[in-house]
Amino acid sequence: MPEKDRTVLRKVRVIDPSDGTDRTVDVLVENGVLAAVEPCLPEMYDALEMDSTGSWLFPGLIDMHVHLRVPGDGLSETLETGLKAAVAGGITTVAMMPNTYPPLDSPDLVDELLRSCSSVGLVDALVVACVTRGRRGEEPVDFEALHSSGAIAFSDDGSPVADQTVLREALQRTGAFGGLIIEHPEDTDLSAGGVCTAGPVANSLGVIGISEESESGHVAACLDTLRGSGGRLHLTHLSSPESIRLVADAASRGEPVTCDVTPHHITLSDDAVLEFGPDAKMNPPLRSEESRRRLMEYVSSGAVDAVASDHAPHCAEHKKGTLDRAAFGITGLETMFPLILEILRGQGGMSPLQVISLVTTGPARVLGLDPPSLTTGRSRAFVLFDPDAEYTLAGTGTFSLSRNTPFLNRPLRGRVRAVWNGGLIYLEDSFDL
Repeated sequence: MPEKDRTVLRKVRVIDPSDGTDRTVDVLVENGVLAAVEPCLPEMYDALEMDSTGSWLFPGLIDMHVHLRVPGDGLSETLETGLKAAVAGGITTVAMMPNTYPPLDSPDLVDELLRSCSSVGLVDALVVACVTRGRRGEEPVDFEALHSSGAIAFSDDGSPVADQTVLREALQRTGAFGGLIIEHPEDTDLSAGGVCTAGPVANSLGVIGISEESESGHVAACLDTLRGSGGRLHLTHLSSPESIRLVADAASRGEPVTCDVTPHHITLSDDAVLEFGPDAKMNPPLRSEESRRRLMEYVSSGAVDAVASDHAPHCAEHKKGTLDRAAFGITGLETMFPLILEILRGQGGMSPLQVISLVTTGPARVLGLDPPSLTTGRSRAFVLFDPDAEYTLAGTGTFSLSRNTPFLNRPLRGRVRAVWNGGLIYLEDSFDL
């Protein structure tokens, strides 16, 4: 893929949560690195000149919760399609979850996946390994060996670690080397057989509902287990306001706990299930409009550390048929940032700087990564974004192999124009550079 050696972005709004920068300037990108940021750069005849008036430049986004289904059968996603979808969404770092076939519970599997990602390139790929062998919730993995092989964190996501004795051992052992446990909070006894959130929508459809207590009760149990363990705990894809309240209270007491939410849980209520059927079926499920609003308010108040897509592609075969038989999950890499920007700026009253922090410095802090920044002479991963562009994924296609999302035909506002990650890798909806 040929690299554009020099690119000048004229009149671009530079937004960098790492140091609070928010100003309109000219930017020079040279050999894939941010080379100069000035009020007005001279004309450069040997550079690709881009009129970036109205566009934003910010660090490459981090998505700390992604399912790329690799290893797997290749029907729902491949590394190439998933990583291209990430780049098209402005994401230059992904953390891949281990509910794969086979599950990522051995150093050999982690090493093989990291090598495969390296051969594809495009983004910086991180691997989250299992907490228990086979994700069965029983026997802990060899945390130390997996950490040495490159695992960034540990999770049985898709399932909880229901046995709190096992979870405590995991926290103690990973705490010894500063590791992180990412927990999928769900009391499966309470959620068994559930399809969507308990309430009027589930009743009208005649399906079993999933209560918010099935999540918040497990959150409370995990917080009790965390206390005094010496480990770090991250609670992912929270959908219940009570869950976030519990986490915020624990964090205020100095407990080493963090949390994230997804774009779909702060954008949609369970009414979407009536309109989109299986494409709006996810775990945890979409909640009531009141819970959605309160969830968004918690995000706006700073009680949430990060937003993650929980990109969960499924081929059409897995989503067809009745709601109760369809698989849980929706895609989200390409829609994550436009969705949170719209809802958190509009209803949440957040600034662009605050929104971008939820998908850059926020997840970096949780995962123990250097905060992404726009540092002259060093920065290699950044995104040019048009906040006013209007489009639909149906009209332009999607790079993901799967189409299971209620946002496929919905008008979206805000679009990635270009992405650099050690060089220009994406320009105006194309990888053919």
